[in-house]
Amino acid sequence: MSDGREKTPTERLQAALPDLRRPLILAARRDFAALPRMEGLERRMASLLSPLESFAYPKLIADKLERLSALFSGFQDAPDKDRKTRILAALATIDSLEIRQPQEETGAPAASRPDRRPLDMSVQFLKGVGPRVAQLLAGKNLLTIEDLLFFLPRRYEDHRRMGKIAGLVPGEYGQSQGIVAAVSAPVLRFRKRPYEMMVQDDTGICQLTWFHYAGRTMTAKLAVGQRVRFGGKVGLFRGRKQIVHPDVEPLEGDEELVPGPPIHAVYPEIQGITKRRLAAIVQAAAARYTALIDDPLPPELLQAEGLPALGDAVRFLHNPDAEADVEALNAGKSPQQTRLAFDELFFVQLALAQKRQGVKAAPSVAHKRLNSLATRFYRNFPHKLTEAQKRVLLEIVDDLTSPKPMNRLLQGDVGSGKTIVAILSALLVIENGRQAALMAPTEILAEQHYKTFLSLCDFPEVHAELLTSDLRRAEKRAICEGIESGEVNFAVGTHALIQEGVAFRDLGYVIVDEQHRFGVSQRLALQQKGRRPDCLVMTATPIPRSLSLTLYGDLDVSIIDELPAGRQPIETCVLWMSERAAMERELERHLAAGRQAYVITPLISESDKLDAADAESEHAALTSRFSDRRVGLLHGRLSVAEKETVMRDFRDGAYDILVATSVVEVGVDVPNATVMAVQHAERFGLSQLHQLRGRIGRGQHPSVCFLMCEKVGENARERLSILEQTTDGFRIAEKDLELRGPGDFMGTRQVGEPVFLHANLVRDYDLLLRARCVAQAILERDPALSHAEHLRLQAELKTRWEEKLGFLGIG
Repeated sequence: MSDGREKTPTERLQAALPDLRRPLILAARRDFAALPRMEGLERRMASLLSPLESFAYPKLIADKLERLSALFSGFQDAPDKDRKTRILAALATIDSLEIRQPQEETGAPAASRPDRRPLDMSVQFLKGVGPRVAQLLAGKNLLTIEDLLFFLPRRYEDHRRMGKIAGLVPGEYGQSQGIVAAVSAPVLRFRKRPYEMMVQDDTGICQLTWFHYAGRTMTAKLAVGQRVRFGGKVGLFRGRKQIVHPDVEPLEGDEELVPGPPIHAVYPEIQGITKRRLAAIVQAAAARYTALIDDPLPPELLQAEGLPALGDAVRFLHNPDAEADVEALNAGKSPQQTRLAFDELFFVQLALAQKRQGVKAAPSVAHKRLNSLATRFYRNFPHKLTEAQKRVLLEIVDDLTSPKPMNRLLQGDVGSGKTIVAILSALLVIENGRQAALMAPTEILAEQHYKTFLSLCDFPEVHAELLTSDLRRAEKRAICEGIESGEVNFAVGTHALIQEGVAFRDLGYVIVDEQHRFGVSQRLALQQKGRRPDCLVMTATPIPRSLSLTLYGDLDVSIIDELPAGRQPIETCVLWMSERAAMERELERHLAAGRQAYVITPLISESDKLDAADAESEHAALTSRFSDRRVGLLHGRLSVAEKETVMRDFRDGAYDILVATSVVEVGVDVPNATVMAVQHAERFGLSQLHQLRGRIGRGQHPSVCFLMCEKVGENARERLSILEQTTDGFRIAEKDLELRGPGDFMGTRQVGEPVFLHANLVRDYDLLLRARCVAQAILERDPALSHAEHLRLQAELKTRWEEKLGFLGIG
């Protein structure tokens, strides 16, 4: 409670420091990942510093405040490197302004810190950390004590297994003691030979080896005849037990082997800080400060889920108890690691559920179940819908006829008939007198959708137009006028649909094809051209359920898991690169029958660094090998217009063979293409290869896909064999996620952004489902998170998760 008196200038300054520090910490985290988006940082810092300038301070404090103001003068226009330096300097200046509270004899932090979170304090002021070490820690984004507490060990070594040298087990961590029997120091300069030491006891000998050692220091400390204790991961070298870069300590006189921590935490390395010093700094901080960690989860939730308190979990992970299960710790499955993983999954699911709840709360137009246009569509459609298409179409129609807006993800393998379902659902909206729009990532794909629509929906009530960036100005103006007047009720296009000047009279339905090729903002930009239109996003990239719940957890999900009857199966063969002749014979056979082929390479041009096939060399080789054939070339260095031209020419038969990089992963329908050969297939992900393979097998002729791989790595061919075994994209995607992990699988949108530091979407799928259920249950009881027991959850979402969730398009 306030005592009624006015705060002194010093008290005002101390109260302002956390607010000054907070945006700078946010900007500096993860190697300044958020800095490019923080355009208002200069204004924000100026607004925080301005009220402090009206008070009189001692000269030392006044100088520091003036320095802070100077650091952010012209900040926005400064080069990136300079801005980063200024932020680090500002954080150090803010920390130097802080008045430290006296600490108890025990070394525990003082309890009275009313105006700040102690964990926001810079690591620089911890014992054993000065400006130089703080700078090294900052390189790993360890700026505050809180950062350090959540800098967890990467693995654990079991030091409980100690004894004689004969008992050391290769492949495991071991500790023992003995006498230095011999040393072998290199006689050459520049430390090109390792330093070797033989230690023996009455049961055997172990060789200790160091590379790049400090020779004189080592020899002085560990001379022949010295008793030592040593430990490390045991290996075998020339039939003898060996430990490389062991931990070694000399023993004095009759000193016995005294065990250190029974379970030794091994931290990620930080250049310039020794392993021992780093561990000492982190573990000292953990011992002192973990009790101050605020637990955002309510106690009743922890009890119901059987989870430990957050502070207890972090303390344990830095200093495990003697009876801890090391195997579980190294697998990430200890109760304490489960707690941290649960928090990450829970807050993502909470944010997704909030977003979904907000969307559903806004009213939308409930369309009438009109089916006159759909009935006429079926008369033109030469096939029957699959049961999966019927099921998904019913789900979409139920949404369109509901007063709540639809936000649905439609997943379906290549060729499963997603576009047909999208067209049928669009006809319902059009028959209700409203407009629909379909946005595709490329002009040629948009053109393909447009032609498909025209061929099946040639009805007087339907007026479709194709809007792309390469239209002449007059054509574009006429189409835009038709869209604005409502005369055009089905608009197909690329990014051109979301440009200024494109206005819809009554946009009721947004369809986004190949959603992963667009940013979230682009989808929202199209939706904002209507009054809460229903939205369907489609992808031919099968997404494992755990990723779907994370990336698209705010959307309802429909899956077309059945291919239309009559689709020709694709034979897939994994070959070594040395078996190219066999591939070329089959290629020649298909070309002779009038078919076309794709040849895919991982590189565009020859590389000095990578020994892999490149498109330009492959194009030259195939042009020479098949001199009577027309060979096209497609890669990412071509302009958009050039790429579109090449793909159109290939579709229209101007080329027999198309040499390309993975840019054809999402491409047009070329039913006459029946062969694909992927060079160095081991360099592609399984899901990407499945997408590439989907470019063939789209017509009535049998097709074959060759996956050519180098004899590198033991499991390259084994990994690719799953594509020989199945064409089920979801089964392949699950395997791909298991092998590559979420970071690689999720692609460029998430590269470099470790949204999940502790959770693993493969290992923790069941935990994800638990977290999802808990989040939904909380929001059902307290949609605004306004109940007293949920205020910490709301604060945690805002302060710690806002930026991370932005990378997932949540918020």
